[in-house]
Amino acid sequence: MGNLLKRRKFLENTSKAALAGFMPVGSVFSHLSNASDQVNLGVIGTGSRGNWLIKLLQDIPNASVIAGCDIIPERLKKGLELSAPRSKGYSDYRKLLENKDIDAVIVSVPLSLHYEVAVAALEAGKHVYCEKTMCFTTDQALKLGDIVNKSGLKFQVGYQHRYNPLYNNIKGIIQNEDFGELSHIECYWNRNGDWRRPVDNPKWERIINWRMYREFSGGLMAELSSHQLDIVNWILEDLPTSVTGYGGIDYWKDGRETYDHVHSVFKYGNGVQASYTCLTTNAHMGYQMLFYGKNATVQVTGEQGHKAFLYVEPSWLSGMQKPDEVDGVSGATLKTMDPGKPIPIAAGDRPEDDAEPTGKALAGFADCIREDKSPLSNYENGKNSAICVAKANEAMQKEERMDLKMAYSMK
Repeated sequence: MGNLLKRRKFLENTSKAALAGFMPVGSVFSHLSNASDQVNLGVIGTGSRGNWLIKLLQDIPNASVIAGCDIIPERLKKGLELSAPRSKGYSDYRKLLENKDIDAVIVSVPLSLHYEVAVAALEAGKHVYCEKTMCFTTDQALKLGDIVNKSGLKFQVGYQHRYNPLYNNIKGIIQNEDFGELSHIECYWNRNGDWRRPVDNPKWERIINWRMYREFSGGLMAELSSHQLDIVNWILEDLPTSVTGYGGIDYWKDGRETYDHVHSVFKYGNGVQASYTCLTTNAHMGYQMLFYGKNATVQVTGEQGHKAFLYVEPSWLSGMQKPDEVDGVSGATLKTMDPGKPIPIAAGDRPEDDAEPTGKALAGFADCIREDKSPLSNYENGKNSAICVAKANEAMQKEERMDLKMAYSMK
């Protein structure tokens, strides 16, 4: 009887999102409304991503973008138009860092430049919000730690879903013993398109389409799968011990150097295996994360506005079915409950819980600066994800299994 009650409670908590038990409640997931200290920001890299961040910063009280930097004049112009009145423009990020009015910078440049720009910003006394992936190489990721620690400044990495209540609820569900032992995770991020940006002037091709070229980019693994990698490491509270994978340029014969499809498998010390697939030639599956437990499966779906569902294994559900007994989740009888029917997992119980998570991440960054708190997504998880990405790409290029056990610390 005890197991029966526990199973019913697990389903009820899942349906209600179990906010009190599955996620920390408080200001972490709310926008700043009462903060009084102004945070002045400079955005280094005002391309599509940088300008999107500027737009989101407009909705954060007492956070103001007062400077922007880009080497492409048209992009810089657009960034300044979105920024505060009389904001200053720079074509050299080092000049921006000399501006004493700037408290913090957003680093939104090609991946190969993240380390250089982040180090310069810290040495200039600026707090740093660095877009993912944090660093291009394993060595950079390891070296950055001492610089961050010695600076005493805030360093946040752009894994915004750590600020998404939905994933906190998912983590709580998966860690609940009734979910059963987690054995496999499948992640997909599939699109149907060449992944290119339009280029008006050929001289800017490698700058605008930097994701296509190995001197600048870690490709699909760094730009897409990296987000899912960070979530998996966080939910498991563990790091993978090895990785293998394959990729290639098999469709888009357009001069690109990074793969147009990637497939990798990470193995963890407890036996869990997590696979990642990114395609650019077929959008079926889209964005998906599937967590397979002994008793249930959690599915996350939707590239824009993530949704999540719980699917209960028939063998687990059968042990709690009794004729005509009312189920506290749906009001249906347990006898007629469909084992294949998805149970929605809610993000939260407030409208703001479904807000854009990147906005929450930026609000959290400003909050950490004002209140001297540590970011939820910081150097440590940024380092680990960057190393996983670099090793996965190395495994694909060499077509070898890569050992990760010693990769997370200085040799």
